[in-house]
Amino acid sequence: MIAAGVNAKAITAYLGHASIQTTFDLYGHLMPGNEDEAVALVDAYLERGRVVGREEHEEVLRGYELEE
Repeated sequence: MIAAGVNAKAITAYLGHASIQTTFDLYGHLMPGNEDEAVALVDAYLERGRVVGREEHEEVLRGYELEE
């Protein structure tokens, strides 16, 4: 399940563990933890936010142009 990308909280429920801590204690060594991967994921997330923010800003500006 970890290799398939299943959420750790879901794995906890599927395995019947009382807490996610138990899952991490038992299987944490299998969880992706590469710092480079984490940095790339956060960078991609922030870039998506910048693109959406820029698109929303441009839409607002177009609205002002139409009112004038």
